[in-house]
Amino acid sequence: MTTKQEERHKYLDLCIPYVFGRLNPGNRKQFEAHLASGCEVCSAELARLNEALALFPLTLKQEQPHRKVKERLFARIVSAKRTSESRRELPRRGLKKETPITMATEAVVTSQRSWFGYAIASVALLIIVALGIYTNDLIITVDTQEQKIVALQTEVAQREEMLKILQSQHIEMVLMNGMEPSPSGYGKIFWDPVKKTAIFQVSQLPMVPEDKEYQLWVIRKGEKLPAGVFAVRSEKEQESYFKIMNLNVESKKDVEAFAVTLEPKGGSPQPTGSIYLLGTTSLD
Repeated sequence: MTTKQEERHKYLDLCIPYVFGRLNPGNRKQFEAHLASGCEVCSAELARLNEALALFPLTLKQEQPHRKVKERLFARIVSAKRTSESRRELPRRGLKKETPITMATEAVVTSQRSWFGYAIASVALLIIVALGIYTNDLIITVDTQEQKIVALQTEVAQREEMLKILQSQHIEMVLMNGMEPSPSGYGKIFWDPVKKTAIFQVSQLPMVPEDKEYQLWVIRKGEKLPAGVFAVRSEKEQESYFKIMNLNVESKKDVEAFAVTLEPKGGSPQPTGSIYLLGTTSLD
């Protein structure tokens, strides 16, 4: 999916909460700016939503009340009328001829039926609004939770792999110091010479642009061998960057030094950039 398609779907997801006034001021301003840019897809979606809300009450079927409901209503009206007349016991001089009871009750039923239909429409509209808001909030919540779960699973797996390396019976370690481009930087390499897996950790290295990556080198008998690339893209990674990697080194005797240089993205066959970290091995 292209970036434009993703952006379009992102704004389409905002149409429902926008219609019901559930966007915060920042998102509403951003969405309205998107509409002002002339997005035909979002404009058409808003038009369909507004039309659906306007016509929804008209789609409700007006049902006639059941015959027994009418009979019970008529009986109550007649009973109330007789009770009122018996209490007053006054002559009905000067009164106009009364409307037949059937006409009065029909008017009451018609009025109640109309009120009942509008009440149902209002309740249904409120339900639609609530469901739209709930669905939108639920989608956002689920998406956020899924991202957190994936991040936690990755972190747990990484920590378990680190523990396996650190619990090795014969673990090797080399400290790396910052060089001229980043004198405050430093790093460490812990590796299991049997399984040839290592923990590579660096701190205080500058963040790199998108077209650059750091590259780790193993220096052995004057030969510089590439051992992997990594990129520091955020302040969190700048504070401490960890990487689990394969390191085809059996012991310190096989290595003269480790170095980190800045190279084009993807790495280089041989070092071309400045050395940021350097760590020499010392034989005990």
